[in-house]
Formats: sequence, C-alpha cells, structure tokens
Amino acid sequence: MSMQVLTLEQIQKKAPSVFATQAHGRVSHRYQFISTLDLIEVLDREGWRPVHAEESRARVSDRLGFSKHLLRFRRFDRTLPMVGDCYPEAVLVNSHDGSCCYQIHAGLFRLVCSNGMVVADSNVQQVRRRHTDAALDNVIEGTYEIVAALPAIADRVETFRRIDLQPAEQEALAEAALGLRWDAGKAPIAPDQLLQVRRAEDRRADLWTTYQRIQENMLKGGQPGIGGTGRRLTTQAVRSVDGNVKINQALWRLTERTAELKGA
Repeated sequence: MSMQVLTLEQIQKKAPSVFATQAHGRVSHRYQFISTLDLIEVLDREGWRPVHAEESRARVSDRLGFSKHLLRFRRFDRTLPMVGDCYPEAVLVNSHDGSCCYQIHAGLFRLVCSNGMVVADSNVQQVRRRHTDAALDNVIEGTYEIVAALPAIADRVETFRRIDLQPAEQEALAEAALGLRWDAGKAPIAPDQLLQVRRAEDRRADLWTTYQRIQENMLKGGQPGIGGTGRRLTTQAVRSVDGNVKINQALWRLTERTAELKGA
C-alpha cells in the first residue's frame, strides 16, 4: 500500500474480479449483481480514491474473475483529519460469486510501515448489504458514517496512547492475539515475537503502540517459528480477504477490552 492513487489498469492486475460484468452463473435467482466498478465510480465522485486492491485466490477454477476482493479508499483533499499517525480510509469488500454481502468498513493506514488496519470500533456502524439491496446509495451512506465516526475513533486511539502496559500485560495481549490466527497451542511462534520492534518509534509501551506492533507482525508475517511436525518455518503474511478483515477487527476488539480492563 502507498500514498498513490491506483489506476484502473493497476486495479485489474491486483484484483481482476473487480471488473466482472455479471454474477457467477451458480448464484441464486434472487441475487442482484452489484458491480464493484460502479461502486468505485460512485466513491470517486464523492472524493474517495482507490489506493489498495487485493482479492482472494479462487479455490475452484470456474470462480476465477468472481472471487471476494477488498479495496481501500482515501481522500486527498485534506478534508479529513489524521487519526494519530494514521490516515482514515474506507474499506470496501465485495464478491460476484455469492460468497459475501458487500461491506464498508472504517480503516486506518499507517504510512511509516505501509500498514492497513480495519477498525471494529463500537462507535462505527458497519455497512453490510445483501446483493438484493440498492447498492450505490448504501455505499455513499457507508462513507458518510465512517466520516461521522472519525472523531470517536480518534478519541479511542488517544485513549489507547495514554494507557501504559507493563511487560507482562503486553505479553498477555500478544498471547491472546495469537489465538486470532492460530488454534490454541498450535501457533508456530511465541507471543513475544508479535511484540518485535521494527522501528525506533515503536519502542513505546503504550497500548496503541503495542497494538500496532502486534497487528503488523501478525498480518505481515516474517517471524521464524516451529511447525507442528517440528519443521522450521517462517510465518507468512495473511493474504486472504476474510483473514485480513477478521483478524484486524478481532484485534481491535481485543485492544478495546484491554483498555477496559485498565479502567479506561
């Protein structure tokens, strides 16, 4: 991810399913095709530009070109305030094979590590619509709700920043986070590996910085570990759309719960 707006040609290389012109042939007769390309055009008119695109690998060959995809959008007109050290984003998830409803989430992007987060804040009403609803109006509604929630998200980030964690508390959060990606007792790495510091400014022990370290290390991978058979391995980045969104949101909720336990 970067600060550059993606062209349609770049999006097509990264997520060709965006350009489907009809639904997969096996969807229900009640399924209403919602073109992601049309949604991009609507968001563009509202000032949101695509900066990231990805799609899940199709497990069955006939699903190629219809699979679940994710796009991140950002405004470049300086009308939205920064949230801490992050840029606010709108995260769109859609598919053309009936595997999911279309969704709009609030996102945050940290430039220093090119890392995208998906917020699961209680102040943000996520927009999820089945493929039987009027899509274009709803996607605009979703971006308005994200913009309206930004002050509350910024307040939550500042709350996280003010909470200092002891080493044991950081490790407890990291241990709980392992369970968001791996089954109990089957994680190939230790909790402290999720706390690895990748840059000097991430040495702080506050909850926000701890959350960012855990999120980056878990989603990007790269940690040496031991698999179930005792074989040495290196953790891989989370590449599925579902995994990206679910882990991101679950980690945000876990961080909120930690703040509550600290009395915030």
